[in-house]
Amino acid sequence: MKTILDTLPSTEPASKSSPCPTKPGENSTKGRNRRRSERRAFTAVIRVYGSSDSGKSFYVEARTINVSTHGALLELNVAARVGQKLMLINEATQRQQICKIVNIRTSDTETLVVAVEFPVPHAEFWQVFSTRRKVRPSENRASPA
Repeated sequence: MKTILDTLPSTEPASKSSPCPTKPGENSTKGRNRRRSERRAFTAVIRVYGSSDSGKSFYVEARTINVSTHGALLELNVAARVGQKLMLINEATQRQQICKIVNIRTSDTETLVVAVEFPVPHAEFWQVFSTRRKVRPSENRASPA
């Protein structure tokens, strides 16, 4: 991951190269729901930094489809592979997050639908999840004096 961080100032915009989709069914969850946290539909443009297999750094803008505290589903217009590490920058929250690609599907000839996961949950990255503890109705009552 150090190579991405070291090359950020000198990166160039990635051209719309043809994506490297996985085969249908490859890396699928075979119908099982493997989500560890709630997903929410959330559309935002984020900046994605990474490096290709040849070591060339890139940055592109990606659009979120949905997000969770554990990761996101993104539309990405650059070749990618499962296991690749990326750095996401959410300009709205001014936060950065390292992530790993865990699944790739083809959307159209130039767009991939990429599932990424964070190494640890990070709700603050998206700012769409409440981090406050829910109060039970029994806790709202005033205690007797």
